[in-house]
Amino acid sequence: MITVTAMKWAPPFAAGQVRDHRVRWILNEVGWPYEVRLVDAPTMKSARYLGAQQPFGQLPVLEEEGRPPLFESGAIVLDVAMRAGRYIGADGTPERSAAIQWVVAGLNSVEPFLFNVAEVEYFMDDPAAQAARRPAVTAMAKERLALLEKARDGRAWFVGDAFSVADLMVASILKIAHRLELLNDLPALAAWQQAILARPAHVKAEQDQMAEIARHSSADMRYDAVPKPPAR
Repeated sequence: MITVTAMKWAPPFAAGQVRDHRVRWILNEVGWPYEVRLVDAPTMKSARYLGAQQPFGQLPVLEEEGRPPLFESGAIVLDVAMRAGRYIGADGTPERSAAIQWVVAGLNSVEPFLFNVAEVEYFMDDPAAQAARRPAVTAMAKERLALLEKARDGRAWFVGDAFSVADLMVASILKIAHRLELLNDLPALAAWQQAILARPAHVKAEQDQMAEIARHSSADMRYDAVPKPPAR
């Protein structure tokens, strides 16, 4: 049986977007059953978790009997698709190479720009610092999204003539842009994303994650139990 790690709770802005939803999504697409193991902050920072499952204390991790744990949502999505032989193109084909290309591009060339905006909106407490940083990071994110839409060039799929992991990853990454209203000037890209997210496999993945989060609270994450570094 496959097990996927997920956080017990996440703040409202992150519900439905925590990266384990990508793993649930691809597993739903290929029809592989799985269980979810909910973890808290001390578990993620424990020596066992850091040493055997995720060296950076993050998630998701895919655990499967007879195989070592696999971390990083992009790596997991690619691994599942390649092993299932679905949504990625056959081994050695240009379609497979292109699908891998777009997964990596989404994670490396688009998502960081969106995270910069999210940092301003959700993690900065100083209004003056927010106001100073917001215009630059917003402009850069919008420019990167415009380039993404130009590369899509009106196609229904990023690779070939059917849904692939490229569409899964890009649509998932654009969740941040949608919530931050960065797609308002790109209605075609926004409509494309919503069409991809309407796939039943994604809808179930998102609903399952949000239901689990709704059953918990920040106290369940036990952030106060994580050892703090010594003061200098």
